[in-house]
Amino acid sequence: MTRNETNGESENGDESLSLAVRNVGGIEQASVSLDPGVTIVAGENASNKSSLLGSLGGVLGGPHPPLRGGADRGSVTLEVDGDRFELDLVRRDGKTVVADATPYTAATTLVDLFVYLGEENPIRRAVVDGGDLHELLMRPVDTAAIEAEIQRLQERRDEIDDRLETLDATVDDLPELEVRARQLAERQEDVTARLESKRAAIEEADYRDAAETTQHLLDDLQAARSERGRLRDRRDTKRRAVDSLRTDLDAVEDRLSDLTGEKELESVDERIEQVDAELTRLRDRKGRLDETINALSPIVELNQQFLADARLPSTFDADDVVEDLHPDSESVTCWTCGQPVERSEIKSQVEAVEAILQEKRRERRTVEARIEERQAERTELDAKRDEYADLVERRRRLEHEIEERERTLADLETRIDEVGERIERLEAELSETDAASELVDRHREVSELEYERGQLERELADVEERIADAEDAKAKRETLREERAEVTSELAERRDRVERIERETVETVNECMARVLDRLAYRAVERVWIERREGEDGTAFDLQVVRTADDGTVYRAAVDTLSKSEREVVGLVIALAGYLVYDVAETVPVVVVDAIEMLDAERIHGLLDFFDEHARYVVAAVLPEEADRLRERFDTVELATAEVV
Repeated sequence: MTRNETNGESENGDESLSLAVRNVGGIEQASVSLDPGVTIVAGENASNKSSLLGSLGGVLGGPHPPLRGGADRGSVTLEVDGDRFELDLVRRDGKTVVADATPYTAATTLVDLFVYLGEENPIRRAVVDGGDLHELLMRPVDTAAIEAEIQRLQERRDEIDDRLETLDATVDDLPELEVRARQLAERQEDVTARLESKRAAIEEADYRDAAETTQHLLDDLQAARSERGRLRDRRDTKRRAVDSLRTDLDAVEDRLSDLTGEKELESVDERIEQVDAELTRLRDRKGRLDETINALSPIVELNQQFLADARLPSTFDADDVVEDLHPDSESVTCWTCGQPVERSEIKSQVEAVEAILQEKRRERRTVEARIEERQAERTELDAKRDEYADLVERRRRLEHEIEERERTLADLETRIDEVGERIERLEAELSETDAASELVDRHREVSELEYERGQLERELADVEERIADAEDAKAKRETLREERAEVTSELAERRDRVERIERETVETVNECMARVLDRLAYRAVERVWIERREGEDGTAFDLQVVRTADDGTVYRAAVDTLSKSEREVVGLVIALAGYLVYDVAETVPVVVVDAIEMLDAERIHGLLDFFDEHARYVVAAVLPEEADRLRERFDTVELATAEVV
């Protein structure tokens, strides 16, 4: 494939990537153009191939590369299809930091795991060192969000179940309520008929000739009975209100009983003090860890850069590098003391410091997780204490309101009794007048019937309201049952999602592994695959190996029986499988492959061909002797000239 120099496109019309690097790693300045397909970056060891590929990985969205020694600022620029992506680096307190960045993607996890496949790629390291493949391959899955969604759906289903239980009880009362409504309506009709009959009898009675005093007594008696009826109505209304308030108070008391029954609430203030003290201690510990990590990071970074660059000059001339190497001792000039030091000694010290640094970072992650747990507990305790205070205040208000209404009820009862006594006096006075006792009895009966009819009307209205509520509950119940079915389906889908991804990942890894091993033709390696296993601590991905003995016997072997180069290939293939599982090509159509010098040209060709089937752009670093054999098959960038050959 050749490039069209006039429009920056390859002959088949696909867009090229233009990468420019300044003061990064061992590179003072370089620029390359990368066509779709496979591009190999050729160069000797310590010729800054890794710096170039690390720069590409950084601007794609992966870990940022280090600045060039002695430089205070550096940059990486990537132009794709008219879009420009940049990474600006500065030196601050002796370490490289990002001053500004517009990376190709913000999906840094995908780039770290599945795009930038350098020697320190986490998946490659996990295969070589026996790390946790399940955690790495499932890292892009937001399991915390899925668990939170599962929790939300469970809570919603429980809430629906509680409401359905209440609605079921309401709907179950419907037949009885309908019978009760018919009975009340019949009684109301009977009372109304009797009341009309009594009133008609009173109207037909002629007591116009009765004495004026008698007529006044009859009018007063009628007024008193009407007043007693109104007072009874008010009393009944107030009594229902008090009953409702008592129901609310019982609910508040039950919730308070639940809260005070929990031990942590009995001494919630004491527990909050303990949590605050632990948070202070954890934050202090995190601060000390931050200081240690910030102090060690530049040491590791500078020494790694020193080992990689070996005091490279500003150009890519490898001859200048060789002048700083002592052929007999393989020593380099120490950048701190200026004395010749064995490269292996520096590397050993750097690895020791890096091990400490990694341990401190792991400890910091543990401390940060505990801080989050204690903060969540503090929030929960605050909420519980606030709820308890709110309930206590609500109980106080309810008790006060009940007390006020009961006083009103007592006053009404007193007034009803007083009116009743007045009615008795009026009836006694009437009995001594010229009014017929039958007329007095009829007035008394009318008063009682009016009160009874009022009671029946209110009771019937209440029952009819409950019937309407039951009918409404019946409709709501059907809606909630449909919602519950949907929630249950979503819950099952969420619960199955992680397992589906796990199984898809295992299948993809194993399929890719079989194809690559067949293509690379490792003589003694029969099969490498991943098994999904459920353990006490959750799901695990176990790497399995089957080897072939010299006599042709096939046997299962430990992973560490694979050579380092074989394990590196396994790590690369697993990373590519993750690239496929998570459809990373839709986000980043590039795969960057570094540190494959342990492979010969034919196996590099087979591996890169496989990568080329799944990524639009594949960029790999190789040694010159391998590049010479691959030049006819792949585009080649000579690092010394940074030109496309």
